[in-house]
Amino acid sequence: MKYPILLFAVLTLACQRFDYYGEAFSTSQVESAESVLAKLASGEDSVETTFRAEVAGVCQKKGCWMELDMGNEQTALVRFKDYGFFVPFDAAGEEAIVHGVVKVDTLSVEWLKHQAFDAGKSDYTIALITEPEVSISVIATGVALPEVEVLEEEIGEEAEEVSEASAVEAV
Repeated sequence: MKYPILLFAVLTLACQRFDYYGEAFSTSQVESAESVLAKLASGEDSVETTFRAEVAGVCQKKGCWMELDMGNEQTALVRFKDYGFFVPFDAAGEEAIVHGVVKVDTLSVEWLKHQAFDAGKSDYTIALITEPEVSISVIATGVALPEVEVLEEEIGEEAEEVSEASAVEAV
């Protein structure tokens, strides 16, 4: 029973199209977030890899960083190499495929406050940040997010509904 499910997952991934941010990369060999965490836990200082994880949050000022849910109640802060690209503000909840270098890092109080500000946290919450934090950090060279498909048929139906509503209001 495991093989049909695995085959379905592989075929689904193979058929999925992506929007790329930063450098394009192959999505043919993608690790799980758990696999990456296991490599770091085994003592590797850093891991250059391509992995998948759900986007937990995105900088709402520019899209210049994002947080990934790595499982086991852990998140990873993803910054983009040389500040070279941004991701959409509405990527939270999407499954991202990230290519880059993953490592355990200490985030400074200054960075944590900056991140909290970008995320729209209150001044009070920001003031509570007084200690650096050890975290999973990623310097990404590329990010792939599922392609957003807008069907012309749906756009046509919505436009028709708006026209009908406008006609009713005009009467």
